[in-house]
Amino acid sequence: MKDISFKSLLKHHPHHSRRQELEINLPLVLLIGASIAVAIYILLLPIRTSPIGVLLYDRGFTQPLTIALASIVATITILKYIKLRQEYRALRRIWIAEHIPLNQPNSQEIALLQQRLAKEGSLVAVRCSRILQAYIQSGDRTAAAEFALDDSSFYTSSSESSYSFPRILVWAIPLLGFLGTVFGISQAVGGFTGVLEQAGDVDQIKEGITSVTTGLAVAFDTTLLALCLSILVMIPLVLVERYESHLLLGIDVFINDKLLPRLQTKNKDLSAETINNAVKGAIDEHFPNPETLVEPAHQYAREAAQKLATGFLTEIAKIQDISSQVIEQVANVREIAAKDRQEFMTFFGQQHQANQELIEQIKNTVEEIKARNQSVANGLSDQTREIRQQLEQLTSVLENRVSALEKATSKITDLQQLQHNLNNSLQSLEKAGHLEEVLVGVKDNLARLQPLLQQMNKPRRITFIEQDNGNIPL
Repeated sequence: MKDISFKSLLKHHPHHSRRQELEINLPLVLLIGASIAVAIYILLLPIRTSPIGVLLYDRGFTQPLTIALASIVATITILKYIKLRQEYRALRRIWIAEHIPLNQPNSQEIALLQQRLAKEGSLVAVRCSRILQAYIQSGDRTAAAEFALDDSSFYTSSSESSYSFPRILVWAIPLLGFLGTVFGISQAVGGFTGVLEQAGDVDQIKEGITSVTTGLAVAFDTTLLALCLSILVMIPLVLVERYESHLLLGIDVFINDKLLPRLQTKNKDLSAETINNAVKGAIDEHFPNPETLVEPAHQYAREAAQKLATGFLTEIAKIQDISSQVIEQVANVREIAAKDRQEFMTFFGQQHQANQELIEQIKNTVEEIKARNQSVANGLSDQTREIRQQLEQLTSVLENRVSALEKATSKITDLQQLQHNLNNSLQSLEKAGHLEEVLVGVKDNLARLQPLLQQMNKPRRITFIEQDNGNIPL
């Protein structure tokens, strides 16, 4: 008998040979995700000056990348959910009529049912079609059950591996946020250096502090957006993955409860009792009652029975040889299927282990980046706090000095007015010729005050000197 392998059972259905009923088109996902990201930025353009607009437009190059990756993950989740909903409806709709003789693998009804299921296109229909094809080829429920088990293992492994790409994107979104944090902190440090170089003017100090706070805003806003989006897309992705696992479990339950029990188990051995019953039935059916025949008929019957028995035993021997060949071929088929299954499980086990190692490496990298960013943020916060205190002290001292200068200027103006009045009085007194001695004394006093007034009327300059300990004394 011709050898049978499970790979040849699908040769009549090349359309479903790749078994990608639950897969989604990756180029379509990338196109839809990019379109969603562009649409978000176009729709939010009128409110660019709002806090949300500033968060998306004015916080560096990592924000558009974060939006794009989150849009791709959301697109994968939505398309997966739509496809799974269709498969759930197909699972609730499919049924196999009771009048179809599934215990007869060579019947025309089973062939028509297999072709109809193959054309339907849903996952449960295609899997039932492949199982019926295996049953038609082998004629044994055991072979069909083993094929169903291999099919279930393949779809389970394929489902787990199909979520590797969106999981990587979910982990990459916080990494983009941390990258934006590093960029913002570096910008803030650069602005702080500019503040120290331009510390001679109060307005320049205020502008430098503005650039420092802008860099810090970039650092924290990028992390905020990335963490929020990663949480928003990760939870639906996990729910859809669990939804797909329930779908595959429901299909396995349907196959094991509704389809496989109705298939026939092939008889592999012919017992002596079966042979005797077959011989006895053949004799009773093809030979008349001996009591109604004469002695020549008895003799003829015995010879005919002997010849028939001899020929029947010969045919039985041939049947046993054919049965032995069938048993041997079925054993070979099982061995080949077990070997293929073992290789398949080994490959997917290695792939799963590689994915787990990659995920662990990404987790460790994220934790290291988090720790470094936290230490840098703490150090920068302490330095910013110290600089703010020093600037406040400096501003207070400057205000006190300016107030003192204003008071001194007011006193100088009063003294000049007093000098003018005294000069007028002296001129009047000189004209009148009185109190010459008093005028002489007053003039001497005015002559002594004149250098002091000239010195106080001169412009003043304040110089800042930077020390090594970070303080800025006057």
